[in-house]
Amino acid sequence: MASRARPRCLQTGGPPLRPNSPDGELAAFYGEIFLPLVRRATWRHGLSTEDARDIVQDAFVLAVQKLDLGGNPRAWLTQVVDHLALNHARKISRRSRLAEKWGRSPRAEISATEGLE
Repeated sequence: MASRARPRCLQTGGPPLRPNSPDGELAAFYGEIFLPLVRRATWRHGLSTEDARDIVQDAFVLAVQKLDLGGNPRAWLTQVVDHLALNHARKISRRSRLAEKWGRSPRAEISATEGLE
């Protein structure tokens, strides 16, 4: 059975993290739950793998900022991923409705907004 590759962001090339350090625990937790959350977002919400990875990464950024360590971090992250995926779907739907209303293709709308950021 092939071993799972670590997410790219964990492959820093720096010194290995100590398992008992807070950073080591976070890295181990991230490595353990990242791919299952990506699969969940892809399967349950019909997202592309790239979009699902972005959403899970955003959920981890929120977790670093807001997570209460007394709770259940896995359940919290799962709920946040679900909410972010729903928000993403709403955003895409809203953009395509507006693009249709104003006579532009959704791709042209996305390209135009990316140039402004």
